[in-house]
Amino acid sequence: MKKILLIIGLILLTLTLIGLKPIDTSKENSVEVVGIIKSVSEGGVKDLVFELENDKITYYINRGLENGFELDTSKSNFVGKKVTLNYAKNWTPLAPFGTTCKHITQIYIDNKEVYSEFK
Repeated sequence: MKKILLIIGLILLTLTLIGLKPIDTSKENSVEVVGIIKSVSEGGVKDLVFELENDKITYYINRGLENGFELDTSKSNFVGKKVTLNYAKNWTPLAPFGTTCKHITQIYIDNKEVYSEFK
């Protein structure tokens, strides 16, 4: 019985550590998406959230509202515009089948870079 509890504990510890691993935001670990911005809003902790037309996934710039973006300005400047964005591919045991909210690593609006985590 102690062995079973130890094994379960090690499995839970491993899954927890995997879940806390930072997101790899490199270009090599990114997926590109192209679309039209339907809405811009605030979400999470000062995240700038984008919804695209005909796309069930939402995309966010982590702490975007603390790092140079303003919500009202972003809404008026970005809604209805063509966007090309990259988001980080990642897997976590907290959402083993994926999430509907993706971390933006780079974003171009009307072919102009407005944000990038790439070096």
